[in-house]
Amino acid sequence: MIKRFLPYSRQYIDKADIEKVTQVLKSDFITQGPNIVDFEKDFAKYVGAKYAVACATGTAALHLSCIALGINKKSKILTSAVTFVASANCAEFLGANVDFVDIDKNSYCMSAIELEKKLKRNKIDLVIPVHLCGHSSDMEKIYKLKKKYNFHIIEDSCHALGGKYNNSKVGSSKYSDISTFSFHPVKPITTAEGGMITTNDKKIYEKLLLYRTHGIHKNSLAFKNKGLAFDDDNQPNRWYYEMDVLGFNYRMTDLQAALGKSQLKKIDLFTKKRNQIAKIYNENFKNIKNLKIPTKSKKISHAYHLYTILIDFKKFNFSKNKFMKFLHDNKIGSQVLYIPVFLQPYFKRKYNYDANKFPVSMKYYEQALSIPIFYSLKKIEQNFVIKKIKELLS
Repeated sequence: MIKRFLPYSRQYIDKADIEKVTQVLKSDFITQGPNIVDFEKDFAKYVGAKYAVACATGTAALHLSCIALGINKKSKILTSAVTFVASANCAEFLGANVDFVDIDKNSYCMSAIELEKKLKRNKIDLVIPVHLCGHSSDMEKIYKLKKKYNFHIIEDSCHALGGKYNNSKVGSSKYSDISTFSFHPVKPITTAEGGMITTNDKKIYEKLLLYRTHGIHKNSLAFKNKGLAFDDDNQPNRWYYEMDVLGFNYRMTDLQAALGKSQLKKIDLFTKKRNQIAKIYNENFKNIKNLKIPTKSKKISHAYHLYTILIDFKKFNFSKNKFMKFLHDNKIGSQVLYIPVFLQPYFKRKYNYDANKFPVSMKYYEQALSIPIFYSLKKIEQNFVIKKIKELLS
C-alpha cells in the first residue's frame, strides 16, 4: 500500500513559487499592481498571442469573452457536449440559446463533422470547442467552417496549456477569436483560482480590459462628461474616471499573478513529465481487453492535463462506481470528467435535449475514468496504480 492518497490531478508548488508570493505580500501592491501586467506579457509571449488578459477564474474568462464578442439574448451558440458546465454557462449568463455538439470518438473533442451538421440547420453566432484532457480540438477544420458559415470561435483551452496544434502553442488563437484558460489547482499551472484570455484582436482586447474592471476606464480621450473630467486649463482631473458600460470585478490579484508567473516557467517541465507518465500507462494498458487508452492526432502535442481511459464496464462483473470505490480504498483517486452537460437538470428543464442524439458522448460518459497524472507522481506510485487496475481488469 502506498503512503499518500493519489488524486487524479493536483498542483505542484515549490520554494520559488512560495518566495514569489511572499515577496508580493511584503510589497506595496497585493492587488492591482505590476505583477498582473507582467504575468499577462509572459503568458502572451509563451503561447504566441498578441494580447493576454488575466482574470479571476476560468469561468470569468469565458464569460468576459462572450461579452467581448457581443453575445446576447438573440445569439445561438454551440459547444462540446462533454465539458465542464462553464463552457455552456458563459453564454447562458447572457441569455443566449445553447446547444451541444457530439464528440469525436478518438479525441473526445468536438466533432467537426457533427458541428457542420448543426451549422447547416441553424445560423450560429459562436462555437466553443473544448480541448478536453489536453488534446486540442481539430481547429483547422473548425476554422474552415467559421469561414464558410461566419461565426465566432472561443477556444476553451483550460485543459491544454503546454499543448500544441499544427506546431503552434494552444492559446495562440491562430484559428479563433479568443482562447481561454483556467488556473484552478488541478489545471496545468495554478494561481489557486484564476484565468487568462488570449487574443490577437486589439478591439477585443480593449473590451476585455474594460469589462473586467466594472466597465470603468481612465482614458481621457474617451471621457464623455467633459465638464466633470477636465479642469479650467482643460487638463484631466487626476481623480476622475468613467463607467461607460456595466462591467464586472473579474480582476486577478498580484498574489495570484506572482504565483502564475513562477508556475509558467515550469509549464514545459510539467508537460514533459505528464507525457512520460502517459507513455508508461499506455504501454501497460494497451493490451488489456475492453480498455481503451487515449489516442492522439498527428497534428497535436498532448498536454495530458488528464489521463482518461475508457472501460467497457458491461463486460465486467462490477460497475464503474464499485471500480472507483476499489481504487479509493487503495488510496487511488479517480474521476469522471465530465457528465455530458445536456444531462444536467437545468439544461434538461430548459431545452429538453434528446440524449440519443449524442451517442458518442453517452458512450464516453458510461466508460470514461480519469486516473492519477500529475508532476509529483512517483514511479512507485504509478506502478501501484497500474497494478491495482490490472488486478481487476486482467
